[in-house]
Amino acid sequence: MNIWAFLTALVSGNLASNSRTVRRVARPLFLLLCVGVLIAGFIYAYVVLKAVSERSNSPHVHEHSTH
Repeated sequence: MNIWAFLTALVSGNLASNSRTVRRVARPLFLLLCVGVLIAGFIYAYVVLKAVSERSNSPHVHEHSTH
């Protein structure tokens, strides 16, 4: 089964039973999952960009030590 066809069927309620309760619960859960994935993506991007910017700064240990 194609993943997009599955997600479309899930959102439209065709995959679940025709009861209103299942549709009322499935769609908010799917939207909550999507929002969670977006938030996790933003957090991941922030951490990666912060690590890259720290790495591009001058090193904390100098190359030529006097010891």
